[in-house]
Amino acid sequence: PGFAGRRTELAELDLLLGEDTPAAGPRIVSLQGTAGSGKTALAVHWAHRISDRFPDGQLYLDLHGYGPEPPVDPAKALETLLRALGTPAGRIPAGLDERSALFRTLLSGRRTLLMLDNAGSSEQIRPLIPGSGGVVVVTSRNQLRGLVVEYGARRVVLDQMSGQEATELLAG
Repeated sequence: PGFAGRRTELAELDLLLGEDTPAAGPRIVSLQGTAGSGKTALAVHWAHRISDRFPDGQLYLDLHGYGPEPPVDPAKALETLLRALGTPAGRIPAGLDERSALFRTLLSGRRTLLMLDNAGSSEQIRPLIPGSGGVVVVTSRNQLRGLVVEYGARRVVLDQMSGQEATELLAG
């Protein structure tokens, strides 16, 4: 309810949903900006706005790329995501590649929104990218060029809010 501004960025994210993408891959957007620029707030706000387009679910994971906690290891991240999808602990493979394969299999043919918040690097994200369909939103302080090059991710850079947007936020 307290979200304000970022109309340009919201419009850019909305355009992402209308773009044609390769049938084999998900649509990926990388929200980039400095600490406190509102990346997570924008991603969560947008995810709520478009949730009806993802009837097969939404997954959210904080990767702790920056902050006092160590970054989440991709294997641990996949374990968390697999559990969220209902995979019993005994059926979760031990290895990273096997977990990634199972995750891709479970999401195959599904329309899901995956939000990977506070990513530290492209390497942390790569095993978490579904094989097909859906949308992946990644927030990071880094440019994550690897996602752009390898997956064609769209980058949305958050600069400082305009004076009008800042006033709107404070007034709210």
